[in-house]
Amino acid sequence: MEQEEKKPIDVKSRMFFRVWAFAGTAGFGLVGLWLFYEAIKLESKYSLLYLGVGLFGIIYGLITFLMIFPAFTKKGNIIFSMIEGEGGRLFSGKKSVLFKDIKSIKMAQHRFSPKGIFFMDILIETRGNGMVRIPTYNILPEPAFYKAVELYILPYMTEEARADWIGRFTEAQRKAYLNEFHKDI
Repeated sequence: MEQEEKKPIDVKSRMFFRVWAFAGTAGFGLVGLWLFYEAIKLESKYSLLYLGVGLFGIIYGLITFLMIFPAFTKKGNIIFSMIEGEGGRLFSGKKSVLFKDIKSIKMAQHRFSPKGIFFMDILIETRGNGMVRIPTYNILPEPAFYKAVELYILPYMTEEARADWIGRFTEAQRKAYLNEFHKDI
């Protein structure tokens, strides 16, 4: 009996979050540039303050914009994809993890890179004690991630991983999420 190839299920970002990410990073840099310009004109007694805040705004805005830039490209449209089933896997770009190899999965900020301080990533701990990070650039809402895990990944994870996932929520939280997810189906 031939098994037909399953189509990947894509988990996409939200345009609303992409617009806010652009406004928050590039906007911060532009405001910093404007404050720096006002500071070098020396027309105010606050020029020294403008200079400091303006330089901070330019640096912070530029660094965070460069970190989040892939969110504004084709890469930012689909955060990750998955193929459900017994041999299912989650993949994003060159990274791929089988559902049965997942030990722990969560969406959180982390200390593994400077980008993790500002933006949330999907952190997957594998059974081989490896860590797979999938960047979300803060443009993937947490409920969309929870829905993907609950409906497509959780049924195929090991008991240990399932217990870890369920243990992250109180019974009331999980019940509310599950009611919301099954409303959308």
